Amino acid sequence: MSLLVDCVKFIETYRGRDKIIRLCSYAAMLVGGDNTSPISEKARVIGRELSACRVIVRLFDDLPMLAYNLRYGLGSKEKNTCLRVCELGSNLVNQLYYPIEHIAWCADKQLLNIKSGSFWLAGLILWAISLALQAVKCLLTIAKLKRSANRLKKQSYENSEQREELRLQLHSVQADIFSQYLLLLQSMADLLNAVNWLPKGWLWAGRFGAAKSGLFGLASSLIMLFRHWYSRS
Repeated sequence: MSLLVDCVKFIETYRGRDKIIRLCSYAAMLVGGDNTSPISEKARVIGRELSACRVIVRLFDDLPMLAYNLRYGLGSKEKNTCLRVCELGSNLVNQLYYPIEHIAWCADKQLLNIKSGSFWLAGLILWAISLALQAVKCLLTIAKLKRSANRLKKQSYENSEQREELRLQLHSVQADIFSQYLLLLQSMADLLNAVNWLPKGWLWAGRFGAAKSGLFGLASSLIMLFRHWYSRS
């Protein structure tokens, strides 16, 4: 019963509902694939509508993103220079993504008398850059956490009086490492799709069909949901 209550509370939140819609959208893409059967056609319609729903909801994401970026500022609290640069670059790219997507959406709806193609492409490129930066951040964070874990292990051997406290700290660091590995896998799965949807000639662009894209997106969405529940445990 408590699990059901937690699920309801999760879906009632904006981020929670977005994650569920994302999951269903990619699941529909996987089912739809490239087939021409009636079921596949219906699945593709569902996938497109759910994806369009997320685009509309993201019209209101500019201010939350801006608030986050203002809180982070120039990242003066981050001592690792590489991590700081990646985070600042990621924040800038993510902030630019939303207005560009909004312009593309307005152009598609003929609210603006311009062609949307270049703006959708720009948004896709920004998404790919953001994912690549996220992957780099994960690798840097994992290396940083592993150094902390090794230091805690060494301290636990040398200090028997604080061994239990150090053990708990080590467990927390190892949990953070696992979470970062999950985030890395999630980012790489999304990056596969982001590059695949770019114009042909860009790395592996255009090599995956709709079913494979749906599979990568579904895997990313499941990892995203697992990370949410894992962080609560």
